Amino acid sequence: MTSNPPWQGAWLAYGFRPFFLLAAAYAPLALVPWVGALLQQFVLPMSLSPLVWHGHEMLFGFAFAALAGFLLTAIPSWAGVRPLTGAGLASLVGLWLLGRVSFWFGASLPVLVVVALNLMFSLALLAWVLPSLLLPRGRRHLSLAAVLGAMVMVQAAFYGAWLAPAAGLPAPATLLNTGVNLMVLMVVLTLSRILPVVTQAARRDAGLLSPWRLSPARAHLAAVALGLFVLADLWAPGHPVTGWLALAAAAAQADRLSEWPWGRAMARLYLLLLTLAYLWLVAGLVLVGLAALSDAWPAYAGRHALSVGTLGTSILAVFCIAGLRHTGRPLRLPRLLWPALLTLAATAALRTLVPLWLPKYYLVAAVALPFLLWAATFACYLVGYGRMLVTARPDGLPG
Repeated sequence: MTSNPPWQGAWLAYGFRPFFLLAAAYAPLALVPWVGALLQQFVLPMSLSPLVWHGHEMLFGFAFAALAGFLLTAIPSWAGVRPLTGAGLASLVGLWLLGRVSFWFGASLPVLVVVALNLMFSLALLAWVLPSLLLPRGRRHLSLAAVLGAMVMVQAAFYGAWLAPAAGLPAPATLLNTGVNLMVLMVVLTLSRILPVVTQAARRDAGLLSPWRLSPARAHLAAVALGLFVLADLWAPGHPVTGWLALAAAAAQADRLSEWPWGRAMARLYLLLLTLAYLWLVAGLVLVGLAALSDAWPAYAGRHALSVGTLGTSILAVFCIAGLRHTGRPLRLPRLLWPALLTLAATAALRTLVPLWLPKYYLVAAVALPFLLWAATFACYLVGYGRMLVTARPDGLPG
């Protein structure tokens, strides 16, 4: 009897494998209808505007797949539960794929079917995460389940606002902004857990052996300040109080950055990626806050810094770090990830700054060029990591 090819077992051996691969492949695809509509080249028939469609797919398609891959990989270690593998993992992947197909062909399907398929994936992920984090070993990470539950509620509210515009729910665009804010809060919470490990590795690689630790109080302050901004931005977006809370949250994140290991350790790409994600977080909150306090520039500049800069960079960082550690490889990122970092930084900078300073070049410099750079970023990742994600660990261990 011939055995199955190795990739068949490896593909479903751990949650990060299919979801990181699919999220990276979907990252540029989710931009196509929006970019096509703006350039008057391609319009996807649907009852949502291209901008709202794009926001939904980038958040609940691309970013949710990345989040699923991370949670399905980290929680078994944190809570001491069996990982989701094999048929169970394949079923969850199938739900995500059905959600994407339904949104692309939404004009040909009943809206309730599109909504149900997308919510089924999010609810299935929450149904796996919550019981795991309610176990004794997982309770210290229960805040992640709370944020995930809030994100699912925001997703449901988005569909409610779509189906019943007169129901009094916040506008779909406001709910998408809240979803991005919650995802950023998830980044802050998860970085508090993985940053000490990553930082110690970077310091060892740089030959630094002196004791070093992060302050839990500063981590808690950063998370609480950001959480207050998330709530204010949902109920009173653009209000001066929300602006001040955004600036306070930015200050708390900057305070958190002040104790990071600046110096030789920062030359390690995996630590540099996480640091840049945090720098984009500070910049995005400052821009959102100042936009609420004055009419000097539009708020969407800060939104781009948070979504493309913070989320894009942190997702790429998690893709790279987990893709090595959980495939049994040393924490040495492929050289191809340096150009990926540059193209991603350029994407975030163009999306953030061009609308402020060069609005007449918006279509070229803030749409077409960032699309190409964004696609190049995840193409580099797929070339560097694709084989790792679909083949067995070289050390022969499970997962």
